[in-house]
Amino acid sequence: MTCETSRRSGGCRNGGACRLGLLPLALALMATGCDSAPANEAVPVTETTQSPIRDSVGILIVDNARPAGDSRLGWQVGPDPVLSIGTVGGTEDFQLHQVDDALRLWDGRIVVANAGSHRLLVFDEEGDYLAAWGRRGQGPGDFSGLRGTNGLGPSQLFWMERWAGDSLAVCHSGSAKGARQFVSIWDTQGHFGRRLNLGRGGDVPSCRDVLPGGDILALNWTPPGLDVENMEKGLSRQTGLELFVVAGDGSRRGSLGTFPGAETFRHWKDYPGDGTLFFIIDPPFQKSLVWAAWGELAIVAPTDHYELRAYRPDGSLARLVRREHDVRSPTEADMDSYRTDRLHMVADQPPELTRIYSAALDALPLPESFPAFSAIEVDLLGNLWVREYNLPEDGDRALWTIFDPEGVLMGFVETPPGLIIYEIGEDYILGKMEDELRVEYVQLWGLDRSG
Repeated sequence: MTCETSRRSGGCRNGGACRLGLLPLALALMATGCDSAPANEAVPVTETTQSPIRDSVGILIVDNARPAGDSRLGWQVGPDPVLSIGTVGGTEDFQLHQVDDALRLWDGRIVVANAGSHRLLVFDEEGDYLAAWGRRGQGPGDFSGLRGTNGLGPSQLFWMERWAGDSLAVCHSGSAKGARQFVSIWDTQGHFGRRLNLGRGGDVPSCRDVLPGGDILALNWTPPGLDVENMEKGLSRQTGLELFVVAGDGSRRGSLGTFPGAETFRHWKDYPGDGTLFFIIDPPFQKSLVWAAWGELAIVAPTDHYELRAYRPDGSLARLVRREHDVRSPTEADMDSYRTDRLHMVADQPPELTRIYSAALDALPLPESFPAFSAIEVDLLGNLWVREYNLPEDGDRALWTIFDPEGVLMGFVETPPGLIIYEIGEDYILGKMEDELRVEYVQLWGLDRSG
């Protein structure tokens, strides 16, 4: 099992970018290593002029002040979803299980990447089931692989982006030798076109996002060998995560550089009876890495600092977007609250397992600071949404800072708590909710930008 961070949201997506939130708990029987390393050096912040935008040797730098904490942009998300797809019962085709992504087509149809069935499920604008595209297998148009882990966290089986010419690019796991992921191209009537193997030239990358022109943002990471006896204990961080751009024909364009990934905490001892290992995979207040396609640029940003770096497909830095940010440090009370919450989650486990987990929680170090933010999304109008990191007093609030297509700050917007966002259109937000029974629902929420 490899070390983890958030999704694509994205990424990370919350999907491109990277998916939202930390994993609540991770118990594992064996771990691979992750070496610690400092984050990429931040470009120094200088004094801003009357305009927040300035040019520095071909790099557009946007320095934004922080708006008042209680201010809001005026955009409103509806009080209830206008459409909800999902049910406890229903046929196998209709029932959602392990949804990884969803997007809305121009005619109102909704396509859902349903990992539980290895299919793309299609619903009409009223939420009625229409068709299923693809199947589990190794052939053209099939989706193989497993949901699991990769160099940047809890991986999805597959997910989708728009592709040039009214098509869909589906990034999906592959089990073929020499490729972690494929990109399959489908038209919007469910016809498979072609499949791109990202594993050319000795690379074994995974797809991270798709740029509108047909370029693919990819990640290449080789996990270190498994050496349990010499494996670093405690807090460490992934290193050597290279992100680069692949052209639509599979040729490599430019490297964006190497970045730090997710922080990981490892604490283990002999497990009763069989000598296996126990460890926590996600520490509290974890710093990670996010990414997203922003027009023809690719954003890659560690969450350590409030700085978003946007790169051209050739790998050159095109834009820096910053926002004033008050650095906050966790307290011992914050850590104690975290430990109490996690122990409550294993209260029904065997006493010995609870005791081992409690010892691991007690060994957690207190981080120097909270992350600056937690996820990014780009809406279909080119606005950049950056999700504020939830401090302990924030609860489950989902607050986003919105930047216009140039990177100039517009204001704050709140979205429904618990909604994993897959797509933000001009007048809607599409995402996933789970109820108390963990039943999944793909929901469409109205978005009013007139305020």
